[in-house]
Amino acid sequence: MKQVFKPLGIATAVAAATAGYVNVANAQTVANNALGDLALVPYYTVNGEWITGIHIVNTSDKTQVVKFRFRRAADSLDALDFNVVMSPQDVYAGFLSDDENGDISWSAADTTCTVPGTTNGRLTMPDIYREGAETGYVEIIGMGAPEFESLPIAVAAKHGTSSLEPLDCAAVRSNFFADGTSPADNGVEDMDTTWQAPSAEKAIQAGGENTYEDTKNVLKVSYFIRDNATGVEFGDNAVHIADFMTEPSLTNQQFGWLSGDLDGFDFPDLDGTSPKDDGDTPVQRGRFDALRDGGVLGVTALYNEWTANPANGAALDWVVTMPGQYTLMDTPQFVLALRDAEDGPDMSDITCTLANGCDYRDIPVEASIDAYNREELTTVTASGDLTVSPALPGEETKLLLEKETNVITFGGNSVLGVTDVDISADLQQPFGWLSLSVASQSGASTPDVRVCQWNYSQDDTGGAQESDADLLLLIDGCDSVTNAGVPMIGFAAWARNVAANPDASYGRIVAHSFASGS
Repeated sequence: MKQVFKPLGIATAVAAATAGYVNVANAQTVANNALGDLALVPYYTVNGEWITGIHIVNTSDKTQVVKFRFRRAADSLDALDFNVVMSPQDVYAGFLSDDENGDISWSAADTTCTVPGTTNGRLTMPDIYREGAETGYVEIIGMGAPEFESLPIAVAAKHGTSSLEPLDCAAVRSNFFADGTSPADNGVEDMDTTWQAPSAEKAIQAGGENTYEDTKNVLKVSYFIRDNATGVEFGDNAVHIADFMTEPSLTNQQFGWLSGDLDGFDFPDLDGTSPKDDGDTPVQRGRFDALRDGGVLGVTALYNEWTANPANGAALDWVVTMPGQYTLMDTPQFVLALRDAEDGPDMSDITCTLANGCDYRDIPVEASIDAYNREELTTVTASGDLTVSPALPGEETKLLLEKETNVITFGGNSVLGVTDVDISADLQQPFGWLSLSVASQSGASTPDVRVCQWNYSQDDTGGAQESDADLLLLIDGCDSVTNAGVPMIGFAAWARNVAANPDASYGRIVAHSFASGS
């Protein structure tokens, strides 16, 4: 008998590039047409009265299975993930918010099939990585498309012309249990095959086998963040990556690596497919190294404007996100240390470091600043140079970006209600532009950045709870990356609050420009 779904996927995936893996590093590109098979939303927030909305458009004439994953800011552990099965030309939209009980939930009025199913249109973030998950970033990954629209999952997911609802979402969800072999034992067989349970609906009554091809570059993702207290709203397209993968990557939504299952909801991630080698669909890992390329997301400097001018109601925050850092650490060791820490997710308690071969992340990233006002003035006096605040007079202060999603404020005047780093300046004008140059792993003369490899030989697809000792065997070493650029995305969020006429207040997002060094 099939077990029931866990409430939601609890994924903390780590990446690898091992023998036999397919790695086409030069294929990935940032999509100038804002269509791809991978989309990254640089920032989500539910702090205060803020909410975050996300829209996904399936621009193709094929049904699409899509992984939807929220990663928290400090360490990008998977706070909430689920699948969306979108019929051709479908749009799926909703928003993330919190409530008076401290719960964070995704809400959507759309009838598009989700895996697992919603309760009153809501999916609530599990407790395991809820702490500190008020902010972070979002991954949207195309997992695959049925080879034919006549296959059972495509028929079941398609919206009707009269009811405007899919034919049978329960039948759709039956494809995502573990270890499928037949309609009677339904679920995911491997990365390109699932089995669907029988249905009461005549068109899919027998259930059956579904086979998949890759998603192709057909997903359009946009987002907004809105302060319900003031009505100020920002929005933009996500960062779209074309040709992230060229093969399907179906995984079950029943188990994860904490249950010893490497075919589960932790994958696909930003290093590619499940690490399982089923001898049929090629395993595509090593994708995060490709994302680090200067022609994709690898960055040596960010450029954007700044302001610290409260006199006219203006405020500005920089969001700097370094997606995929979880691929650069021994996740089981990190998570077990995190779980054992007595006072919660305090990094000072974590015995997962570069020194002990656990943490090979770029962070903390050291950033140097070149600031200008609007008339090209870059310095005034020693006491007026741009500095990190607070700082002692004459003390040299380095700017460190310690999280995977960072909010930089200017002059203590925050738009988003979050401050990871505050910058003060006296350049005779309270506005200008800024160059933020970055280097991986502060203080390291030769940064040792590595992608960690999942060890599929230790996989237990039975889904039994693993011992700590067994979980630690799931990582099989970490390999140095070939691309040195730090992957970075983000934007400047501007707000203008007009006290005399609140209805005239407004906000806008301006994406960072960047130098890649390539």
